[in-house]
Amino acid sequence: MKTHPICRRFALPALVALFAVTASAAETEEAAAPTPVDVGAFGSDEPVERVDLPSRGIVVVKGSDMKHMPMQHWEQFDSKIITAKRWGRYQVRMTYTMKAATMAVQFKFGDQRLKKVLTASNTPLSTYLGAVSFAAAGDFAFALYTPASGVTAELAIQEIAFIPCSETDDAVVQAADGTITLPAKSATTWSEVMRYEPKPEKDCLGFWTSADDFAEWEFKATKPGRYTVVVTQGCGAGNGGSQVEVKLGDQKTSFSVQETGGFQDWKEVEAGTIEIPAAGTHRIVIDPVDKKSKAVMDVQKVVLKPAA
Repeated sequence: MKTHPICRRFALPALVALFAVTASAAETEEAAAPTPVDVGAFGSDEPVERVDLPSRGIVVVKGSDMKHMPMQHWEQFDSKIITAKRWGRYQVRMTYTMKAATMAVQFKFGDQRLKKVLTASNTPLSTYLGAVSFAAAGDFAFALYTPASGVTAELAIQEIAFIPCSETDDAVVQAADGTITLPAKSATTWSEVMRYEPKPEKDCLGFWTSADDFAEWEFKATKPGRYTVVVTQGCGAGNGGSQVEVKLGDQKTSFSVQETGGFQDWKEVEAGTIEIPAAGTHRIVIDPVDKKSKAVMDVQKVVLKPAA
């Protein structure tokens, strides 16, 4: 999640207060030294990367494949030409080392710009710069700019990774009646081929021609309990019968894709029940087990309905 995600997984800013107490000689002959506390990135708004981050669909560019060009007033790092297999939205994660205390950088991807202030690190440190969208599959390149430092080794890029995320930053929340609706646009497509199709007549996950591609939704539940999974799917003639699993945590249920006459001819298919164990944020995955013909299916949405 198969979360990017990732697109909304941020640590909340926190305020740490430190209090020092001075013991008088009359109260104690020897004051105990306070135990050091390593808060790391506590209090930072840096995205927290999940430990189970999928690898499917991530595009990685090594720092060794980037050309460093010192200019008179800035430093420039250009990537080589890379081929993207599909369009979609990605979070940009940069891993680097840097000697300067801080440094402002600008990431340029076509006409899209991301800005970030980096902090020093002698060991490889990863930071998220923001999100960019690939308008189409095909060749692309990008560049990173920093102020001129006069020292070519000031910033060393280890890699820049493009990590799939959902097409919207809008959070999925549970409705008052308990229903949880997961539209295609809110899915993170951990994929090399499958993608979100934005045309109004589609508005779905399509191009599902690889059983290795999967979709993941993150949502916030307020009402724990059992839910019936209903998948709104379409499937062209001769393409039905693929087996698909639905996963939430350690739970798993499945359904068989049904032919509907066309990939955008929609039908609601029940895919069993799952248990939402507690209120809070959860992730659900749709993961094909196999592909019977040319494509698995198209998916318009997934709905979790409170089970009787």
